[in-house]
Amino acid sequence: MSRNEKTYLPITLDITGRKILVIGGGPDAAKKLKILLRFTRDVEVLAETVCDEIRETGVVCHEKPYTPAILDDYVLVYVCLNDPDMEQRIRRDGDERRVLVNVHDKPDLCRFVSPAIYRKDNISVSVGSDSKNVYEAIAIRDLIREFLEKNYFRN
Repeated sequence: MSRNEKTYLPITLDITGRKILVIGGGPDAAKKLKILLRFTRDVEVLAETVCDEIRETGVVCHEKPYTPAILDDYVLVYVCLNDPDMEQRIRRDGDERRVLVNVHDKPDLCRFVSPAIYRKDNISVSVGSDSKNVYEAIAIRDLIREFLEKNYFRN
């Protein structure tokens, strides 16, 4: 592995009592929010305007401009903006505040990445590709899901 290549640690993080922030109010943020809500209700959204799909989830929405201080209340931040300058700013602010930041579809800016996940009851299976081939990770996750549902989780 080269010195410039990122190294990822696959872990399962206890987020009990810890809040997650999604920055952005559009379709990408709504999709990320939907995934996060499978695991916790302690998710909030920050955006000046929020789409109906986000609003319908009932999560707390902070409809105001971004300020760095807001990061202090969260353990993880997902940025879904499609605004390169703001994405870089939030990443820098996260580094300064020791908050892990993930920028949607920009692995070079991410301090963590989310794997493709299959979850059934208390069993979670994660497949990651170190952000090199997300679609391959999803395909492998789907194969694992199919296998488990046919061979392990049969009722």
